[in-house]
This record gives sequence, structure tokens and C-alpha cells, in this order.
Amino acid sequence: MKPAFAYWISFVVGGVFVAWLSGRLEPHFVSDSTSYLEYSLSSLDAIGRSIRTPGYPLWLMAIRGTIGLAFIPLAQVIVHATAASWFAIELRRQGMAHRLCLIAGVAIAVGCTAMDNISTISSDAIAASVGVLAATALLRFSDAADSWRWAAATVIFSVIAIMLRPAYLFLIPWLGVAGVLLGSVHKQSWRTSLGNSLLVSIATFVLVLAWMGLRLVAVDDFGILPFGHQNLGGVLVQLVTDEELETLQGDAGKLGKSVVNEKQKLAATGHTFAAGEAGATMTIDGRWDEMTYFVVVPAAQAVAGDDPVAQHNAIKVMNKEIIRQFPRRYAVWVAKNGRRGMWAIAADMVMHPIFLTGICCLVIWLVYTAAVGKPCGVLDSGLAMRSLTIITLTYLMAKLGFVILTSPGIGRFSDAAAIFLPAWLAVVVVQFMSPGVTPNQ
Repeated sequence: MKPAFAYWISFVVGGVFVAWLSGRLEPHFVSDSTSYLEYSLSSLDAIGRSIRTPGYPLWLMAIRGTIGLAFIPLAQVIVHATAASWFAIELRRQGMAHRLCLIAGVAIAVGCTAMDNISTISSDAIAASVGVLAATALLRFSDAADSWRWAAATVIFSVIAIMLRPAYLFLIPWLGVAGVLLGSVHKQSWRTSLGNSLLVSIATFVLVLAWMGLRLVAVDDFGILPFGHQNLGGVLVQLVTDEELETLQGDAGKLGKSVVNEKQKLAATGHTFAAGEAGATMTIDGRWDEMTYFVVVPAAQAVAGDDPVAQHNAIKVMNKEIIRQFPRRYAVWVAKNGRRGMWAIAADMVMHPIFLTGICCLVIWLVYTAAVGKPCGVLDSGLAMRSLTIITLTYLMAKLGFVILTSPGIGRFSDAAAIFLPAWLAVVVVQFMSPGVTPNQ
């Protein structure tokens, strides 16, 4: 049995077993599920006006049309296990010790995003898995830059991730930055590594532009989809008073008045939002979902009608005007939201039962070494470890930095940004606990 196949089959079998043992092979439906399951492919107009990109609906259609809706969690487990195993294989190929590769792969396989979303009928889990595949392809391309096959794989996986979940648009600039850094690890000249990284970044961008152009032709809207501005709107309307909303200029003021009207209608029904000081980060988080879908979206419908594109454009106009008039408030919120995202990553990792067990074992080991005076190792400077460090930290900063511009850094958004962090931490800790271990041991 070839080592690569052994890695893959072990991860798949292990992943399916853990998912079965933890009850994650049954489909879990959330509020987003309906928009994916009822996605219309009847015409370009219907596709262009949908608030979802077609990637995940096509995935659901393929699984439902073959083995059935009940097997979607199993299929998502297999995709994620494949991504985690391929990443481990690539680290091994670049010289990392066998046990460290397995530890890194397992940490990705059982990470927060997978454990929380693998059975959910929504794009979170599978988009994260494809993001890992894109990063792995880039890692391979950085070591085989003359291979068009790996360049193509990087672009294809990146585009699929974006079409599954537009939050992965961050991959376009990330491919450029991470590609240059990974190229330098493999002794490429800056000119060569820059050219290679720009190749995959621009190719991904061009394909996304092609999709946007298709929507422009179909529904006269040059964007990836009519979605996203309502997320930001649910935040921005909490950064201003009702009086400030009503006095916004032009069309933004029309929607501002409609937002105030929707809030008053809700109050008249006895509805109350989450308690907290208005404008505080945690208050904004607590009220964000309701403020978005009970206030901003209905207000946009009242002003722009039932067309999702018209609603989206109306919210965009209001958002731009609020940011133009109150840039400091928005900037402060983004900064605090970044802090909130990092806190969410740390909290979710600590609450993760497997990671918490590992942390507890580490604490016990540290106390033991302090008592007996056992020496600790240091990090190696091998290619694989350097590459893992670059991918982990740049991926985290790029994705989290993209998300916090429009949405609260809640767990399912921020966890996917930190998908490589548990792997990096696990490898660091094992090397720290194992003095004298070399990358190839």
C-alpha cells in the first residue's frame, strides 16, 4: 500500500468513525439550509438574483440525485478527511517527521469548523475543507513552480471555495502574498516567486470576474451575488442613532427612515433586542442577526420591492453613506471586531473537547518537567515547519481581516480562519516536548 493512500484511507475511515460516534452523520438543518436546498437553476436570471452562489446548491443537487440527502454529512466528512490527509501528506513530502504530519492532519480534521458544522446543511464545513485543499495545492506549487498542474489545481480549488462561500474571496490576495513567502522558503528568487504567485492569484480573480460578468449580463448587477451588504447593514444601523438614520442624505435617508420604522413596528409588538449598552461590541453581536433580518432586510423590501438585487443595492447605498458620515465609528468597530474574532478563536479552541484534553495534558507535562528538570526542545527550521507557519498565520490574518470588515467575528466565521492554527500549535508543542527531534524523524 502506497504511503499516500494509507494516509488518505486512514483519515477517511477515522473521520467517518468519529463522525458516527459523535452523532454527526445525521443531516442538521439551520436557517440557511432552505436557501441552498430550494436554489433555482431554472434560468440565468434566477441564478443571478439568488442570495447564494451556485457552488453549494450544486453540491447538494449532486448528492441528492445520487445517494440521497441523508448522506450529505458522510460526503462532507470524506471531503474534509481528504483535505486533512492531503495536507499531512504534503508536509511529509516536504520533510516533516511522520508523527508530526499525522498530528497536524488530525488537528485539522477534528478542528472547530468540522466538529461544529460537518453535518450541517450549509456551506461552512465544505468551504473550509476546499480552502484547505487550495492551501495544500499552493504549498505544492511553491515547491514545483514549473508545474502547470499544481497551478491549475490551486486556481480550481480557490474558485470552488469562493463559489461555495463568497467569504473565501480573501483567497485572491492571499494566494499572492502567501505564494511569494512560500516561494522564498523554497529558495526561489523574489521575481520568480512573485510571478508564480501572481499567476494563480490573477487567474482566480479573472474566473471570479467572469462569474460577475455573467451576472451583469443576466441581471444588470456587477457583483458576486446580491448578499453581504445586509450583514454590514445590521452592524452599521447600530452605530448610529435613529435621528442620524433619518437624516442621511438622498436614497440612503429613505432606507434609514424605513429602518427606523421597522424598529418601531417591532417595538409595538413587544419585541425586545438583546440587552446591553447600545454600540458596544458584544451588544452589536447579540442584536446583529435580528437587526439584519427583522429590520434591515424588511426595510429594504419596503423601499426597493421584492427584487433581491434592488434591495441589496439600496442597503449598499445606505451603508456607504453611514461610513462616509461616521468613518471613525466604523473604524473603531472594525478594530474591536478583530479583537472579538481572535477571542472567539481562542474560546472555541479551549471549549473544543479534544483540544481542551490536549491543553490539560500539556499543563500536566509542564508541571512534571518543571519538577524533574527535564529539558525542552526548540523548533526546527525545516522547510515544512516554515511553510506551515506561513500558511497558518497568513491564512488566519487574511480571512479574519476580510470577515471583520462586514460581519461580527463570531465563531463559525473566525473558526474557519484559524483552521490551520491547531495543527501549527500541536506541532510546536510536540517539538517543544521532544528535545533533539529532527524534521525527518
